[in-house]
Amino acid sequence: MKKLLFTFLLFTFVVTAQKNMPVGMHYVTVESSDANELIELEKNYFSKLHKNAIDNGEKIGWDMWRLENSANPNHTTFLYVHLQPSLESNFGGDNKEMFPESELSMAKKRWGELVVKSEFIMTSYKGGFAPINEKPVKYVQLSYMNVNPTGHYDYEQMELKDFMPSHKSNKLLKGWSLHRINTPHAESEDDYLTANFFESMEDIYRNTDGVAQLSKQQKMNYQKILDIREMTKVEVLSLVMGVR
Repeated sequence: MKKLLFTFLLFTFVVTAQKNMPVGMHYVTVESSDANELIELEKNYFSKLHKNAIDNGEKIGWDMWRLENSANPNHTTFLYVHLQPSLESNFGGDNKEMFPESELSMAKKRWGELVVKSEFIMTSYKGGFAPINEKPVKYVQLSYMNVNPTGHYDYEQMELKDFMPSHKSNKLLKGWSLHRINTPHAESEDDYLTANFFESMEDIYRNTDGVAQLSKQQKMNYQKILDIREMTKVEVLSLVMGVR
């Protein structure tokens, strides 16, 4: 099962998130020539449905992100992030009273015609800290982890207790979060992802370029986490729109 990558995470909300909060991640790919039409459909119809669901307490937030480091220029991949109060809550944000049924049906039909590939991944928020502002940040860097099956608990503890404090002290980071991938998958596939939030691509480059001398304890902590997890993939996404 291919694991595409936020919200995560957490993805740009400033409320205090509940541990194990469901975060649905829906990846869709379209022909690059159709990308703007898909964005317009989301802007004019589906983002408004999600906003209505948020106002009714059925959702916490919804974001649309664009994958920036894709290797295929002929296709554009977007990531929809659904922040949910529970697994039973409404992911789709459907409301037949907002639009004429025939109009909404046409929008859904056209959306389906544009999408050439789709995948939904369920994750749960394990911990982190939110961006400072209520406005969504502009970029997120997602790192996918394959973790030794016997070390999931230890891995979570290391991320949250050993590494999150250093993320908080990093002035370039506007937020960070850890998510467990709950979609059933093989042991050889990714189990977790982390999300680093930035205000600009320049900050991402600066963060990657920075090299600091590690203390003996920091080296020990990093070696411990290397022993139980492998970083399999890193993706960079830019915010298209967000609803709160």
